Amino acid sequence: MDMTIDNEWKLLYSHNPKIQAFAIMKNGEIIWVTRNWNNLVDATESLATASSSGASSISVGGVTYRLVAADDESYIATADKDQGHLLMALVEDDTWAIAWATPDSVPELTIVDLAKTAIQLMRRL
Repeated sequence: MDMTIDNEWKLLYSHNPKIQAFAIMKNGEIIWVTRNWNNLVDATESLATASSSGASSISVGGVTYRLVAADDESYIATADKDQGHLLMALVEDDTWAIAWATPDSVPELTIVDLAKTAIQLMRRL
């Protein structure tokens, strides 16, 4: 499974290098995360309910991201002061692909790339 996720991460990053960090959350636990996103684990409880609750904001590593859009299959939030975007795309059931994108990315377009990766991971985790 780790190799599968790692390969999909590498493909995602090569397609969109503005996505700088990536993780997979399954059943409310981070099961895979890039080395540069260690503080994500502390926010799993909030992340697990962000999409379904339409949380107006979420805090990860001391940065607060404010809701841009949310539905049953995605969550997009943006931080103030050029601190980037937090994106979530549903893989299946309670499994989510989570990404951090640079401030100069367009989150509404970047979520499309993340959603494509989520589709590639379906039935493989």
